[in-house]
Amino acid sequence: MKTMILGTAILLVSVACSSENQTEAEKALEQELRETVENSIKKAEEFEGKLDELLTLEMASDVSGLAPSEAKKDHTNISSFESVAYEWTSKRMRQVDIGSTAVDVPANNSIELSWVKNTTLEQFKKDYHNPTPEELKQAQQAIAAKTNDMKAKGQVSTDQANQAQSEANQSISQFSVREVPNLGDYAVFVNSGIFGVQTSELKVFYKGLSFTISADLSNEQAYNDKKCIEAARKIISEKLQ
Repeated sequence: MKTMILGTAILLVSVACSSENQTEAEKALEQELRETVENSIKKAEEFEGKLDELLTLEMASDVSGLAPSEAKKDHTNISSFESVAYEWTSKRMRQVDIGSTAVDVPANNSIELSWVKNTTLEQFKKDYHNPTPEELKQAQQAIAAKTNDMKAKGQVSTDQANQAQSEANQSISQFSVREVPNLGDYAVFVNSGIFGVQTSELKVFYKGLSFTISADLSNEQAYNDKKCIEAARKIISEKLQ
């Protein structure tokens, strides 16, 4: 399940990052980013390959209320995506849509940190905002172009391309952003959905560094969101002060 979601996420990111000629505004943003990185409280590269130093097992265990000795650490580093997740077995089940079939699958408890990078507040807000209808249309066109290109190069089969395009479009159609007050310099929850499962990720910007927290500790999203905020506050107070 995680692998399928990750594959779609990477497709979405690759589409978002594949721009054509840079505009003057984009060049200005790049310059601002360079200056922000120079003055940032932390450099993202400090945590490359060691995100478990930014969100430790002890911190994740404290937030989740689950025993550290029973956790499994999962470090993922694929393409431009890196994450560290702490997982605990649970008795929860979740219904997901596989094609036209609804299937109950086990839902482990987890807290995950990902997408640690340096950016500017302006770029952060540009990346995470509620899209306009025109932006949605452009995103769908970009996804279609990307999957067709992957199919033409033999990287995926026709069925795989169609499935990836369908999943990405579904995720985009359910995409929404809501601000979180009094967290870092600026923070938002990014809501989406894939395979019939609603997802919510907390995106935080603090002094030139941004990171993403997701939590799956309950079938109640409000509880998971609360735990995301708690984990983010720990990262800021214990690791970024």
